[in-house]
Amino acid sequence: MKMELLKIENLAIEEISKIKRIVVDEINFTLKSGETLGIVGESGSGKTVTAMSILKLLSNDLKVSKGKIIFDGEDISTFSEEEMEKIRGNKLSVVFQNPISSLNPLMKVGKQISEVIERHNEISKEEAKNQVLEILKDVGFEEEAEEIYNRYPHELSGGQGQRIGIAMAVANKPKLIIADEPTTALDKHIQEQILELLKSIQKKYNSAIIFISHDLGIVRRITDRAVVMYFGQIVEIGETQEIFKNPKHPYTKGLLDSLPENFRRGERIKVMKGTIPSINDKIEGCFFSPRCPRATEKCRKERIKLEKFEDRIIRCINPLKEVEND
Repeated sequence: MKMELLKIENLAIEEISKIKRIVVDEINFTLKSGETLGIVGESGSGKTVTAMSILKLLSNDLKVSKGKIIFDGEDISTFSEEEMEKIRGNKLSVVFQNPISSLNPLMKVGKQISEVIERHNEISKEEAKNQVLEILKDVGFEEEAEEIYNRYPHELSGGQGQRIGIAMAVANKPKLIIADEPTTALDKHIQEQILELLKSIQKKYNSAIIFISHDLGIVRRITDRAVVMYFGQIVEIGETQEIFKNPKHPYTKGLLDSLPENFRRGERIKVMKGTIPSINDKIEGCFFSPRCPRATEKCRKERIKLEKFEDRIIRCINPLKEVEND
């Protein structure tokens, strides 16, 4: 039986610049060891901000204003930066969308991965290098591990750079890997390789993965459960395949209805009406109500809570029934 590794309880993140507003609110979800959880939604929905709060890598104008982040039995939302440095890159790691940009351009990539290992383990430089070479083989550089070890970041292709990002993330066999849009800038062939690589790495190390993406097709293939976000709030949580087969929230259905794969060549693709709200919009009730074809007066006037509904957790008082999706 898989154990609960992460539990987010009533998390809120506040912007503390001149505007002073809540950007993410009422975030509640769990993650088990070895599980892959997708976080999806349009740009501006709060996916990345939510994930970066787990790592305590929020920008200076943001802060966690409420809630708990319980990771591996401890509330890490209370951790100091020194305490976070002990688990970040060790028990908890991240793969960014463009990992090459976060590397030191003047240092060989193998040495940079070695430093991640040496920082968290009492180990000689020779032992660290041997471990790095094994990790490079694990991420697909079987025949050229030594050569890649000695390259500088600018000498890597996009796909190679993403593999290095994964190598750094798994260097200390983390319990949780957060993958933030790791395939967005890659072509379809390289995307496929990176996805297969993440799954094989997960199987080898039994790491849990939080996979952040706006690409619903990828989320469907790689995740066990999915969290759908809209304008800083969760609107639906459930098993990925069930969500795709039978979405309950109108926003989720709108996202799925717009997938190109659902249309024949020459057919007009459905586009969800309206756009995600701006920070200046005054919405009294459900944030999705201005765009929702099922919105009632109550939806427009009252805040809606995230509640259990059948096999889902959903933020909606007028959810879709299965028959409506046939």
